[in-house]
Amino acid sequence: MIIFDSQMKQNENIEDESEDKQLYVPLFPMRKKPSIGSSQISSQSTSQSTQMLTQYRSMEDSNEKRELEATIIKELMKDKQSTQLYAVRENWISKYKQYLYQNGERPGILDNNNCTQYIIVNEAVWIFFKQEYKAHPDIICKQKHSRSTEKRSKTVEPQINRQSASNSQSNYELPLIGMRNDSYFCYMHSGLQSLLSIADLNYFIIKYIQRIPKDRKRANIIQYISAYFDLIDQVKASTVPIKINAIKTLIINQFHPKNQHDCHEFLLYLLGHMEDEILNFNKDTKSNNINFIDQIFKGKLQTGILCQLCNYKVKQIEPFLTLSLAISQSKTLEQCLEEFLKEETLRDYKCTKCQSSCIKSLQIISIPQILVLHLKRFQFLPQCHKNNKTITYPMDILKFGNQTYRLRAVIVHTGNLQSGHYFTFAKRYHQWFLFNDETVKAVSKKQVLMQSAYILFYQINENP
Repeated sequence: MIIFDSQMKQNENIEDESEDKQLYVPLFPMRKKPSIGSSQISSQSTSQSTQMLTQYRSMEDSNEKRELEATIIKELMKDKQSTQLYAVRENWISKYKQYLYQNGERPGILDNNNCTQYIIVNEAVWIFFKQEYKAHPDIICKQKHSRSTEKRSKTVEPQINRQSASNSQSNYELPLIGMRNDSYFCYMHSGLQSLLSIADLNYFIIKYIQRIPKDRKRANIIQYISAYFDLIDQVKASTVPIKINAIKTLIINQFHPKNQHDCHEFLLYLLGHMEDEILNFNKDTKSNNINFIDQIFKGKLQTGILCQLCNYKVKQIEPFLTLSLAISQSKTLEQCLEEFLKEETLRDYKCTKCQSSCIKSLQIISIPQILVLHLKRFQFLPQCHKNNKTITYPMDILKFGNQTYRLRAVIVHTGNLQSGHYFTFAKRYHQWFLFNDETVKAVSKKQVLMQSAYILFYQINENP
């Protein structure tokens, strides 16, 4: 069970092998009529719901009792003293619905905003489940909310937000599932957990596969996209840590399972192959499917070369999936970006017209929806070493181009060039989580910001 706890002790980024991470679906016991004077939930309920509870507990199992139960839950959801909201796994609720309605009826009052993977219940309803059925739902996260207004605040309610931040696409948040590591796959797990936290990518992958005819020849063209789609299905269906077999098989020639690899290299490899598959598929089938890799991750840089003597100019525009930033002269991420875009005099390049020295400049001419920033911590010349320098980075507002961005995920590397470990911090359901192979833990914003980041994912603010 994964619980959001704002008072959680500081995470040391070390897997706790003794902690049980399995999310369970309880078996519901036979209903027993509570004895008179048993524990009540009146402290979380209105007097009206208390009266209904008394009537409910005196009734035999029947359709009328089920209808009364639905009414009770509706009333409990209105309780103003219940200060916690719980995001609950639907697989638990599915068992609950099956237990209540053997004839296939569905208690619609448990369905929140047409959410199919998670529902939101308050503290009073959660306690009701626990007392009446001697079992309770798996909590994905919980959060206090304000009752000062009738409408719940969107910034604190941990439910699935069906309105995406970009392009008005549905926001496809995924369950919090760890990944089993039986070799040196932490680089892949960290990269994938970061990508899985990007709802727009999930949306495009799912919609893309749904539009593609199930043809064996065409399936061979989109192997990487299909493998990623299978990963999404695997995450949605499982309640225990999973193995990423399909993607491992595809990358084995480039990333041998017995060797350690670089997470940044893996991300470029995976996203590059996905984009190639879209372009090849469109060409082969004369389709015009959206290049969602380009739409989500790609920006454009204009490189300008200016001769200091004759003012001859050369311009070149290049797309980028990530930006690799030097960190030796900087203390903050903003300074790294300034250093990256700063003009420099070229030592090994001369003007093609007059052979004079030239100045190089970079200009952002197109910004991506997801800005991926890679900090160059691994250096190989003049000698091999890792730079562990602390680089501070903002969480809420990063200015880039003519827009602002919010932090979405952070990949961290511990160790050195010879041996090390990757894990990631990513935001889902308005809460930050640590994904460390099999382990998934809720963490505070402070814990995220104190990390020695290697790769940072920022999502554009559409409404800054």
